[in-house]
Amino acid sequence: MSPITKTTWAPSWAGTSMSDLLELGAADAESRWIGVRRHQAVLVIVGLGLVGDWVTRPEGQWPEVLIGVVLLVSAIPVHDGLTCGEQLSIAARFLGRSRWTSISVGATHEGVLLSAGGEVSFRAFELRHRGRLDLSGRDLVDSELLASLVDGLATGGRTRHLSVHTCSRRGGVMTVLALPVEVNPPDEWTRRDSLAADVAGLLRFDDPTLLFERWRYVRSPSGVMRILRVGDFSAAVAGRALLERVQFASPSLDVALHIDVVGGSRASRLAARAVHRVGSDDATSQAAGFRRSARSVQSLERLRQRETLVVHGRSLLRIAVYFVVRANDLDELRRATADVTRCASEAGLRCERGLGRQALWHRHQLPGGAGW
Repeated sequence: MSPITKTTWAPSWAGTSMSDLLELGAADAESRWIGVRRHQAVLVIVGLGLVGDWVTRPEGQWPEVLIGVVLLVSAIPVHDGLTCGEQLSIAARFLGRSRWTSISVGATHEGVLLSAGGEVSFRAFELRHRGRLDLSGRDLVDSELLASLVDGLATGGRTRHLSVHTCSRRGGVMTVLALPVEVNPPDEWTRRDSLAADVAGLLRFDDPTLLFERWRYVRSPSGVMRILRVGDFSAAVAGRALLERVQFASPSLDVALHIDVVGGSRASRLAARAVHRVGSDDATSQAAGFRRSARSVQSLERLRQRETLVVHGRSLLRIAVYFVVRANDLDELRRATADVTRCASEAGLRCERGLGRQALWHRHQLPGGAGW
């Protein structure tokens, strides 16, 4: 799994009836031990050890206590679930890399070749709309067909990537499915490779576009854009469409749902390993005198349900949801971003801002999964 892309594991089609059993929650990457993330616990323990050693030893050296204090400060959470140390690391990488990113989309005999830091081939299909596609399950026919597709892909021995892009433009709405070249789409989808450039925000095929990255947004020849990522589904209302409200938040909004379908035997190992890890952490925290929280109980139960479903043949997915807010200028972008963030919050979704990672997230949300 990419260290940058936050994902959440889920069986079958996220947001359909499976979510009624498991409930979508925080990403597995956010697993906690005794209420804190693992790296936070390590930083705090080592930092306290260094500071305590300096206090108790008469000959303690000042570099020791300085390093201990730095480690303790690095463990302090700041925003978007990041710690101070993580944010400093992001800022250092942002300052050290080029601000320019080149993106191009070209046609091949197999489908579409997208270049954005890496190359990926896929085929693009457009949904024949009978109204706006709702990715969270109210359009049951389309959702069930997609769920059958990913369950079929899970029987293979390797991970496959697909993505669904709902793009709101002032001229209307289109929904595009990007599939590996060897995979056929469900019914109701028509092949339209020409839409790949539009989904990627490019003017035409075979015409490389340069993007300029700033701390909070990305600038392209057609305007500016801000990429947000959903980091937590746990507050979403059960039985409600997860993304429906957000899709109406802005007239120039793209919603990108990326899915990695994990191969059968590997999926079983990952599901079993997650149950063992969380169960062991829970037992350790209880032995240390900590009470089991309702959140930890719910998390362990969700993982056990997921393991059972995977054993019975359901697919195990890695899911990431991105919102791409487009605007002509920065003032319009700020207003549109505020509207999208507010609508997402009202729908129970927590959006991450991606400060210092806008170019990386833009690459991750492109069709085909070039950045994964």
